Amino acid sequence: MLNDVLLVPVGPINHHKDFNIRAHIFLCIIGMIFYRYLAWKCKYLGLSLKRLVEELEGIRVALVQGKTGGKGKVDLVVEEMDAKQARLFSLLDLGTFMGK
Repeated sequence: MLNDVLLVPVGPINHHKDFNIRAHIFLCIIGMIFYRYLAWKCKYLGLSLKRLVEELEGIRVALVQGKTGGKGKVDLVVEEMDAKQARLFSLLDLGTFMGK
């Protein structure tokens, strides 16, 4: 699953040193654990892992500056989402990572 170009867009990496090979394998395993956690957390939505990632990619965040003079406060704003994306946003509590 990690070799799927659409899911993890990273090409093959050739390592020759033992430490680099161990680090690469560690990161691959952590990535798989993260994907499995996402699938478990969102299991009641009935989405495949690939579809889940596609829905999460569709959630867009924009930086918006308050005043038009250049010194206004900059806020993170979530753009419009469809119903599935809104449920994922709420379920995964992604708003807490926006600094509000």
